[in-house]
Amino acid sequence: MHPDPAAAGRQALADRARRISRIRRRIAAAAVGAFALVWGLIAATGSMGSQTAATTTVSTDQATATQSAQSSETSQSSQDEQLPPVTTGQS
Repeated sequence: MHPDPAAAGRQALADRARRISRIRRRIAAAAVGAFALVWGLIAATGSMGSQTAATTTVSTDQATATQSAQSSETSQSSQDEQLPPVTTGQS
């Protein structure tokens, strides 16, 4: 006897639905895992963007203080010995 074609079709559709469901769960798990990994990396390093501006300001202040101290020490130091202004590659 020949098996029921409608039952075979329903079984094939059910198998397909299970495969698609498994793929969607894996994609969701990968997205959540990647988000958690990146969030942990940012939390561990503390880089949120504002740190660069503070570092640049501190470096500029230190360079200015160093230049002021050098120019007030003696008149023997030339312009070549002074530190150049601090520049960064960030805007």
